[in-house]
Amino acid sequence: MVTRKKIVFPYYNSYYTSTAIIIYQTNILKSLNLLDDAIKPEIYIWHTHQSPLHEIKTIQYPYIHYINIKSLGFRIKKALSKMVDVLGLSKTILFNTKYDCIYPSYQDNFLNGIKERIYWKADFQENYFPQYITTVEMNWVKAFFKHLQNNDGNSTLVLSSYDCKNDLEKFYPEIQNPVKLFRFVSHIPKQLNFENITTIQEKFNITLPYFIVCNQYWPHKNHLVVLKALHQLKQENKLNFQVVFTGKTSSIRGNEYFTELKKFITENNLENDIVITDFVERTEQLILMKKSIAIVQPTTFEGWSTVIEDGKALNHYVIASDIKVNMEQIQENVSFFNANDEATLAELLLNFSVEKPRINYIDYNNNIQNSINDLKNIFAI
Repeated sequence: MVTRKKIVFPYYNSYYTSTAIIIYQTNILKSLNLLDDAIKPEIYIWHTHQSPLHEIKTIQYPYIHYINIKSLGFRIKKALSKMVDVLGLSKTILFNTKYDCIYPSYQDNFLNGIKERIYWKADFQENYFPQYITTVEMNWVKAFFKHLQNNDGNSTLVLSSYDCKNDLEKFYPEIQNPVKLFRFVSHIPKQLNFENITTIQEKFNITLPYFIVCNQYWPHKNHLVVLKALHQLKQENKLNFQVVFTGKTSSIRGNEYFTELKKFITENNLENDIVITDFVERTEQLILMKKSIAIVQPTTFEGWSTVIEDGKALNHYVIASDIKVNMEQIQENVSFFNANDEATLAELLLNFSVEKPRINYIDYNNNIQNSINDLKNIFAI
Protein backbone atom coordinates (compact mmCIF):
# COMPACT_ATOMS: atom_id res chain seq x y z
CA MET A 1 0.00 0.00 0.00
CA VAL A 2 1.35 3.42 -0.99
CA THR A 3 1.94 5.88 1.85
CA ARG A 4 1.09 9.32 0.53
CA LYS A 5 2.29 12.61 1.90
CA LYS A 6 -0.63 14.54 3.38
CA ILE A 7 -0.60 18.20 2.32
CA VAL A 8 -2.98 20.89 3.56
CA PHE A 9 -3.87 23.39 0.87
CA PRO A 10 -5.56 26.56 2.25
CA TYR A 11 -7.92 27.70 -0.50
CA TYR A 12 -9.60 30.69 1.07
CA ASN A 13 -9.65 33.23 -1.76
CA SER A 14 -12.28 33.88 -4.41
CA TYR A 15 -12.19 35.52 -7.81
CA TYR A 16 -13.41 38.66 -6.09
CA THR A 17 -10.56 38.79 -3.57
CA SER A 18 -7.69 37.54 -5.76
CA THR A 19 -7.97 36.05 -9.23
CA ALA A 20 -4.19 35.64 -9.50
CA ILE A 21 -3.95 33.50 -6.36
CA ILE A 22 -6.82 31.27 -7.51
CA ILE A 23 -5.02 30.69 -10.82
CA TYR A 24 -1.73 30.10 -8.97
CA GLN A 25 -3.26 27.47 -6.67
CA THR A 26 -5.23 25.62 -9.33
CA ASN A 27 -2.15 25.44 -11.53
CA ILE A 28 -0.20 23.88 -8.66
CA LEU A 29 -2.80 21.13 -8.39
CA LYS A 30 -2.73 20.62 -12.14
CA SER A 31 1.05 20.18 -11.94
CA LEU A 32 0.77 17.74 -9.04
CA ASN A 33 -1.75 15.75 -11.06
CA LEU A 34 0.97 15.11 -13.65
CA LEU A 35 3.16 13.28 -11.13
CA ASP A 36 3.51 9.51 -11.25
CA ASP A 37 0.62 8.06 -9.29
CA ALA A 38 2.92 6.40 -6.76
CA ILE A 39 4.21 9.77 -5.52
CA LYS A 40 1.07 11.88 -5.81
CA PRO A 41 0.39 13.41 -2.38
CA GLU A 42 -2.95 13.36 -0.62
CA ILE A 43 -4.40 16.88 -0.73
CA TYR A 44 -6.65 18.38 1.94
CA ILE A 45 -8.43 21.48 0.66
CA TRP A 46 -9.30 23.86 3.51
CA HIS A 47 -11.94 26.15 2.06
CA THR A 48 -14.76 28.59 2.77
CA HIS A 49 -18.17 29.04 1.16
CA GLN A 50 -16.66 31.56 -1.30
CA SER A 51 -13.84 29.32 -2.52
CA PRO A 52 -14.34 28.40 -6.21
CA LEU A 53 -14.22 24.66 -5.63
CA HIS A 54 -15.45 23.95 -9.15
CA GLU A 55 -11.99 24.99 -10.38
CA ILE A 56 -10.43 22.28 -8.20
CA LYS A 57 -12.99 19.58 -8.96
CA THR A 58 -12.56 19.90 -12.72
CA ILE A 59 -8.91 18.88 -12.29
CA GLN A 60 -10.11 15.44 -11.12
CA TYR A 61 -7.20 14.99 -8.76
CA PRO A 62 -7.60 11.43 -7.41
CA TYR A 63 -6.49 11.88 -3.80
CA ILE A 64 -8.29 14.93 -2.45
CA HIS A 65 -10.45 15.85 0.56
CA TYR A 66 -12.54 18.99 1.14
CA ILE A 67 -12.76 20.52 4.62
CA ASN A 68 -14.91 23.60 5.22
CA ILE A 69 -13.20 25.75 7.82
CA LYS A 70 -16.61 27.21 8.73
CA SER A 71 -18.00 23.79 9.63
CA LEU A 72 -18.95 23.15 13.26
CA GLY A 73 -16.25 20.53 13.82
CA PHE A 74 -13.50 22.74 12.44
CA ARG A 75 -14.65 25.76 14.46
CA ILE A 76 -14.72 23.72 17.66
CA LYS A 77 -11.16 22.59 17.02
CA LYS A 78 -10.12 26.21 16.37
CA ALA A 79 -11.79 27.34 19.61
CA LEU A 80 -9.96 24.65 21.57
CA SER A 81 -6.71 25.76 19.95
CA LYS A 82 -7.30 29.33 21.16
CA MET A 83 -7.94 28.07 24.69
CA VAL A 84 -4.66 26.18 24.55
CA ASP A 85 -2.96 29.42 23.40
CA VAL A 86 -4.35 31.30 26.40
CA LEU A 87 -3.00 28.58 28.71
CA GLY A 88 0.44 28.87 27.09
CA LEU A 89 0.37 25.26 25.91
CA SER A 90 0.37 25.79 22.15
CA LYS A 91 3.65 23.94 21.75
CA THR A 92 2.59 21.08 24.01
CA ILE A 93 -1.00 20.35 22.97
CA LEU A 94 -0.92 20.08 19.21
CA PHE A 95 -3.66 19.98 16.61
CA ASN A 96 -3.61 18.71 13.01
CA THR A 97 -0.83 16.20 13.71
CA LYS A 98 -1.94 13.86 10.91
CA TYR A 99 -0.72 16.28 8.23
CA ASP A 100 2.80 16.23 6.81
CA CYS A 101 2.86 19.82 5.56
CA ILE A 102 0.82 22.89 4.71
CA TYR A 103 1.32 25.22 1.76
CA PRO A 104 1.11 28.11 1.83
CA SER A 105 1.33 28.30 5.59
CA TYR A 106 0.47 31.33 7.73
CA GLN A 107 0.98 32.57 11.29
CA ASP A 108 -1.33 30.54 13.56
CA ASN A 109 -0.48 28.27 16.50
CA PHE A 110 -3.36 26.10 15.29
CA LEU A 111 -0.90 24.82 12.67
CA ASN A 112 1.86 23.85 15.11
CA GLY A 113 1.00 20.16 14.93
CA ILE A 114 1.59 20.01 11.18
CA LYS A 115 4.99 18.47 10.66
CA GLU A 116 6.23 21.04 8.13
CA ARG A 117 4.97 24.54 7.49
CA ILE A 118 5.98 25.87 4.08
CA TYR A 119 5.53 29.61 3.57
CA TRP A 120 5.15 31.67 0.40
CA LYS A 121 5.93 35.31 -0.33
CA ALA A 122 4.68 36.27 -3.78
CA ASP A 123 6.73 39.46 -4.10
CA PHE A 124 8.07 42.47 -2.21
CA GLN A 125 6.01 45.26 -3.75
CA GLU A 126 5.37 46.84 -0.34
CA ASN A 127 9.04 47.85 -0.27
CA TYR A 128 8.85 49.50 -3.68
CA PHE A 129 5.34 50.98 -3.56
CA PRO A 130 4.49 51.55 0.12
CA GLN A 131 2.11 54.35 -0.89
CA TYR A 132 -0.28 51.77 -2.34
CA ILE A 133 -0.15 49.36 0.60
CA THR A 134 -2.71 49.65 3.38
CA THR A 135 -1.64 49.80 7.02
CA VAL A 136 -3.30 46.43 7.59
CA GLU A 137 -1.30 44.84 4.76
CA MET A 138 1.97 46.39 5.93
CA ASN A 139 1.40 45.20 9.49
CA TRP A 140 0.70 41.72 8.14
CA VAL A 141 4.02 41.68 6.26
CA LYS A 142 5.93 42.83 9.36
CA ALA A 143 4.23 40.16 11.47
CA PHE A 144 4.94 37.54 8.80
CA PHE A 145 8.70 38.11 8.83
CA LYS A 146 8.80 38.52 12.59
CA HIS A 147 7.09 35.15 12.89
CA LEU A 148 9.59 33.52 10.53
CA GLN A 149 12.53 35.00 12.42
CA ASN A 150 11.33 34.27 15.95
CA ASN A 151 9.06 31.24 15.71
CA ASP A 152 9.63 29.30 12.52
CA GLY A 153 13.20 29.83 11.42
CA ASN A 154 13.61 26.28 10.12
CA SER A 155 10.60 26.29 7.83
CA THR A 156 10.98 26.65 4.08
CA LEU A 157 10.11 29.95 2.42
CA VAL A 158 9.04 29.64 -1.22
CA LEU A 159 9.71 32.51 -3.62
CA SER A 160 8.75 32.90 -7.26
CA SER A 161 12.01 34.02 -8.87
CA TYR A 162 15.68 34.79 -8.37
CA ASP A 163 14.69 38.44 -8.46
CA CYS A 164 12.45 37.83 -5.43
CA LYS A 165 15.31 36.03 -3.72
CA ASN A 166 17.51 39.08 -4.24
CA ASP A 167 14.78 41.27 -2.74
CA LEU A 168 14.55 39.02 0.32
CA GLU A 169 18.28 39.35 0.90
CA LYS A 170 18.09 43.10 0.30
CA PHE A 171 15.13 43.97 2.52
CA TYR A 172 15.15 41.16 5.11
CA PRO A 173 18.76 40.00 5.57
CA GLU A 174 17.88 38.74 9.05
CA ILE A 175 15.67 36.01 7.58
CA GLN A 176 17.72 32.83 7.41
CA ASN A 177 15.00 30.33 6.51
CA PRO A 178 15.82 27.86 3.77
CA VAL A 179 14.55 29.30 0.48
CA LYS A 180 13.22 27.33 -2.47
CA LEU A 181 11.96 28.65 -5.79
CA PHE A 182 8.71 27.75 -7.47
CA ARG A 183 8.50 29.18 -10.98
CA PHE A 184 4.82 28.50 -11.56
CA VAL A 185 3.45 27.69 -15.00
CA SER A 186 0.13 28.05 -16.76
CA HIS A 187 -1.93 25.03 -17.72
CA ILE A 188 -4.00 25.94 -20.75
CA PRO A 189 -7.27 23.96 -21.14
CA LYS A 190 -6.99 21.61 -24.10
CA GLN A 191 -10.62 22.19 -25.04
CA LEU A 192 -10.23 25.90 -25.77
CA ASN A 193 -12.20 26.74 -28.92
CA PHE A 194 -10.33 29.54 -30.62
CA GLU A 195 -13.00 29.65 -33.33
CA ASN A 196 -15.19 31.40 -30.74
CA ILE A 197 -13.13 34.56 -31.13
CA THR A 198 -15.70 36.27 -33.36
CA THR A 199 -18.45 35.78 -30.78
CA ILE A 200 -16.19 37.05 -28.00
CA GLN A 201 -15.12 40.06 -30.04
CA GLU A 202 -18.75 40.94 -30.71
CA LYS A 203 -19.56 40.53 -27.02
CA PHE A 204 -16.94 43.12 -26.03
CA ASN A 205 -17.27 45.34 -29.13
CA ILE A 206 -13.75 44.65 -30.40
CA THR A 207 -13.92 45.90 -33.96
CA LEU A 208 -10.27 46.10 -35.03
CA PRO A 209 -7.09 44.03 -34.71
CA TYR A 210 -6.00 44.45 -31.12
CA PHE A 211 -3.30 44.15 -28.48
CA ILE A 212 -4.31 42.98 -25.01
CA VAL A 213 -3.37 43.97 -21.46
CA CYS A 214 -4.53 41.56 -18.73
CA ASN A 215 -3.79 43.19 -15.39
CA GLN A 216 -5.60 44.28 -12.28
CA TYR A 217 -6.06 48.03 -12.01
CA TRP A 218 -3.27 48.62 -9.56
CA PRO A 219 -0.96 51.62 -10.11
CA HIS A 220 2.20 49.52 -10.47
CA LYS A 221 0.60 47.58 -13.35
CA ASN A 222 1.27 50.71 -15.42
CA HIS A 223 -1.67 50.83 -17.83
CA LEU A 224 -0.95 54.53 -18.25
CA VAL A 225 2.16 54.01 -20.37
CA VAL A 226 0.01 52.08 -22.85
CA LEU A 227 -2.51 54.94 -22.99
CA LYS A 228 0.29 57.46 -23.53
CA ALA A 229 1.65 55.34 -26.40
CA LEU A 230 -1.80 55.26 -28.00
CA HIS A 231 -2.20 59.00 -27.55
CA GLN A 232 1.11 59.56 -29.36
CA LEU A 233 0.06 57.35 -32.28
CA LYS A 234 -3.32 59.06 -32.47
CA GLN A 235 -1.69 62.47 -32.67
CA GLU A 236 0.44 61.14 -35.53
CA ASN A 237 -2.67 59.69 -37.21
CA LYS A 238 -1.12 56.20 -37.05
CA LEU A 239 -3.57 54.44 -34.73
CA ASN A 240 -5.16 51.59 -36.68
CA PHE A 241 -5.85 49.06 -33.90
CA GLN A 242 -7.46 48.77 -30.48
CA VAL A 243 -6.10 47.79 -27.08
CA VAL A 244 -8.21 45.52 -24.87
CA PHE A 245 -7.89 45.89 -21.09
CA THR A 246 -9.21 42.95 -19.06
CA GLY A 247 -9.47 42.83 -15.28
CA LYS A 248 -11.79 43.96 -12.50
CA THR A 249 -12.28 47.71 -12.60
CA SER A 250 -12.47 47.87 -8.80
CA SER A 251 -9.21 47.80 -6.86
CA ILE A 252 -8.05 47.46 -3.27
CA ARG A 253 -5.00 49.58 -4.11
CA GLY A 254 -4.80 53.09 -5.49
CA ASN A 255 -8.57 53.63 -5.46
CA GLU A 256 -8.32 56.64 -7.78
CA TYR A 257 -6.20 54.83 -10.35
CA PHE A 258 -8.98 53.54 -12.59
CA THR A 259 -10.70 56.92 -12.43
CA GLU A 260 -7.46 58.58 -13.56
CA LEU A 261 -7.16 56.15 -16.47
CA LYS A 262 -10.73 56.83 -17.57
CA LYS A 263 -10.08 60.56 -17.36
CA PHE A 264 -6.98 60.22 -19.58
CA ILE A 265 -8.97 58.18 -22.10
CA THR A 266 -11.73 60.78 -22.26
CA GLU A 267 -9.46 63.82 -22.38
CA ASN A 268 -7.45 62.35 -25.24
CA ASN A 269 -10.41 61.02 -27.23
CA LEU A 270 -9.33 57.37 -26.94
CA GLU A 271 -12.78 55.90 -26.17
CA ASN A 272 -13.00 54.06 -29.50
CA ASP A 273 -9.41 52.83 -29.28
CA ILE A 274 -9.69 51.17 -25.87
CA VAL A 275 -11.93 48.26 -24.90
CA ILE A 276 -12.41 47.81 -21.16
CA THR A 277 -13.99 44.42 -20.53
CA ASP A 278 -13.99 44.37 -16.71
CA PHE A 279 -13.69 40.81 -15.36
CA VAL A 280 -13.81 38.10 -18.03
CA GLU A 281 -14.02 34.35 -17.73
CA ARG A 282 -10.63 32.68 -17.86
CA THR A 283 -11.38 30.76 -21.06
CA GLU A 284 -12.52 33.92 -22.83
CA GLN A 285 -9.42 35.76 -21.67
CA LEU A 286 -7.10 33.04 -22.96
CA ILE A 287 -8.82 33.04 -26.35
CA LEU A 288 -8.58 36.84 -26.52
CA MET A 289 -4.87 36.63 -25.64
CA LYS A 290 -4.13 34.03 -28.29
CA LYS A 291 -6.00 35.94 -31.01
CA SER A 292 -4.42 39.30 -30.19
CA ILE A 293 -1.59 40.79 -32.22
CA ALA A 294 0.50 40.48 -29.05
CA ILE A 295 0.12 40.51 -25.28
CA VAL A 296 1.37 43.67 -23.57
CA GLN A 297 2.73 43.48 -20.01
CA PRO A 298 3.73 47.05 -19.05
CA THR A 299 4.12 46.41 -15.31
CA THR A 300 6.71 48.18 -13.18
CA PHE A 301 6.86 45.34 -10.65
CA GLU A 302 6.13 41.59 -10.47
CA GLY A 303 7.07 38.52 -8.52
CA TRP A 304 6.45 36.20 -11.49
CA SER A 305 3.90 37.30 -14.06
CA THR A 306 0.84 35.14 -14.71
CA VAL A 307 0.25 37.17 -17.87
CA ILE A 308 3.69 36.39 -19.26
CA GLU A 309 3.35 32.74 -18.27
CA ASP A 310 0.01 32.56 -20.09
CA GLY A 311 1.68 34.07 -23.15
CA LYS A 312 4.43 31.46 -23.06
CA ALA A 313 1.92 28.62 -22.60
CA LEU A 314 -0.14 29.92 -25.53
CA ASN A 315 3.06 30.21 -27.61
CA HIS A 316 2.17 33.83 -28.29
CA TYR A 317 4.17 37.04 -28.56
CA VAL A 318 4.69 39.32 -25.57
CA ILE A 319 5.68 42.97 -25.36
CA ALA A 320 6.99 43.46 -21.83
CA SER A 321 8.59 46.10 -19.66
CA ASP A 322 12.29 45.43 -19.15
CA ILE A 323 12.18 44.95 -15.39
CA LYS A 324 14.53 42.24 -14.13
CA VAL A 325 11.94 39.60 -13.31
CA ASN A 326 10.29 39.86 -16.74
CA MET A 327 13.66 39.35 -18.39
CA GLU A 328 14.28 36.37 -16.10
CA GLN A 329 10.92 34.88 -17.00
CA ILE A 330 10.87 35.14 -20.80
CA GLN A 331 13.62 35.18 -23.41
CA GLU A 332 11.84 34.03 -26.59
CA ASN A 333 8.95 35.59 -28.51
CA VAL A 334 9.30 38.88 -26.67
CA SER A 335 10.22 42.52 -27.15
CA PHE A 336 11.18 44.65 -24.16
CA PHE A 337 10.75 48.36 -23.51
CA ASN A 338 11.48 50.67 -20.61
CA ALA A 339 8.37 50.87 -18.44
CA ASN A 340 8.45 54.69 -18.57
CA ASP A 341 9.12 54.98 -22.30
CA GLU A 342 5.82 55.33 -24.17
CA ALA A 343 7.66 56.33 -27.37
CA THR A 344 9.41 52.96 -27.69
CA LEU A 345 6.20 51.15 -26.82
CA ALA A 346 4.32 53.17 -29.45
CA GLU A 347 6.90 52.18 -32.06
CA LEU A 348 6.56 48.49 -31.14
CA LEU A 349 2.77 48.64 -31.28
CA LEU A 350 2.82 50.41 -34.64
CA ASN A 351 5.36 48.04 -36.19
CA PHE A 352 3.54 44.91 -35.03
CA SER A 353 0.16 46.28 -36.12
CA VAL A 354 1.59 46.57 -39.65
CA GLU A 355 3.49 43.29 -39.63
CA LYS A 356 2.60 40.75 -36.97
CA PRO A 357 5.52 39.50 -34.86
CA ARG A 358 7.21 36.29 -35.90
CA ILE A 359 6.57 33.59 -33.32
CA ASN A 360 9.01 30.73 -32.81
CA TYR A 361 7.53 27.47 -31.54
CA ILE A 362 8.66 26.70 -27.99
CA ASP A 363 7.88 23.37 -26.33
CA TYR A 364 6.19 24.58 -23.15
CA ASN A 365 6.17 21.03 -21.76
CA ASN A 366 9.77 21.68 -20.71
CA ASN A 367 8.58 24.60 -18.56
CA ILE A 368 5.88 22.43 -17.02
CA GLN A 369 8.38 19.69 -16.19
CA ASN A 370 10.78 22.19 -14.61
CA SER A 371 7.92 23.54 -12.50
CA ILE A 372 6.98 20.01 -11.43
CA ASN A 373 10.59 19.48 -10.39
CA ASP A 374 10.34 22.65 -8.28
CA LEU A 375 7.28 21.19 -6.51
CA LYS A 376 8.95 17.84 -5.95
CA ASN A 377 11.85 19.68 -4.32
CA ILE A 378 9.56 21.84 -2.17
CA PHE A 379 7.42 18.96 -0.92
CA ALA A 380 10.22 16.35 -0.87
CA ILE A 381 8.27 13.86 -2.98
